Amino acid sequence: MDRRHFVKTTIIGAVLFDIEFTSQRKLKTIPINQSFFGQQKHTSFAWLGMAGAIINCRGTIILIDPLISYGQDESTCETGDKLLVPHPVTAEQIPKADYVCYTHADSDHFAEKTAKALNRRLAPVFICPGPIYEKLLSFGVEERRLIRIRDFASYSAGNSEIFITPALHDWQKVNPWKREDCCGYLIRTPDGNIWHPGDTRLIPELEDIKNVDVLFFDVAAVDSHLGPEGSARIAETSGAKVMIAYHYGTFDLPSGSYGGCDPDDSLPYVKGMKAKFLKPDPGEVFRLPMNQIN
Repeated sequence: MDRRHFVKTTIIGAVLFDIEFTSQRKLKTIPINQSFFGQQKHTSFAWLGMAGAIINCRGTIILIDPLISYGQDESTCETGDKLLVPHPVTAEQIPKADYVCYTHADSDHFAEKTAKALNRRLAPVFICPGPIYEKLLSFGVEERRLIRIRDFASYSAGNSEIFITPALHDWQKVNPWKREDCCGYLIRTPDGNIWHPGDTRLIPELEDIKNVDVLFFDVAAVDSHLGPEGSARIAETSGAKVMIAYHYGTFDLPSGSYGGCDPDDSLPYVKGMKAKFLKPDPGEVFRLPMNQIN
């Protein structure tokens, strides 16, 4: 079964609540300029569109699930999907990448063109599950720059620590992915902690993750994803202060599909929570510590 045929599993009817929002706001890309990549005394981060994230922790640059190369032209992503918004930065423009972290091998998280460009130009360390590890080896990535993840392992990364959180994204009917074929990343910085859980069901261990400042919030209400309900649950249990919506508004996909869900469907689940629910534009830069986020 192709994951593009996933159907929405959570249907929210007419709900009244007092959170002000604009339904299906069209995103507008904010280009990430070269100054983002310099040395600094704080931590900055941005959503790259789809499931991608970029972090500058006091000069250490970490990418998570970057899909930042175009296809045949600038109207399409390297995956072949039609883009609703342009990339905020491309793999050919980035001046520095120290660590590139992949959560799993689905094409909306890992694609060869970006991985090859980053490897050729910047020679980062790649951290990834086994299926991607083998692909990167086949591209000619040096083994000394490859780390195969293990659940709950941690790796020093400049001024930060990259901690592996478990994931179970077993959407395939034949040979489904198992534990450690997918993962999430908790980036611990001196300025606060950023958690990107990747694509995963709500498994019990996720509720044990604590001291999170920023949670990337999966709005995809489809099979083997956290979706709004699961994402709200781990936002609550982790103590997240800010929730950043992702998995929407980037590719031209059917409504209710893995990249076509409406983030406003998450609002009933986050109503009353202390954490702020944000729907940033791709490339919109936020700054830690949290008193810098309005």
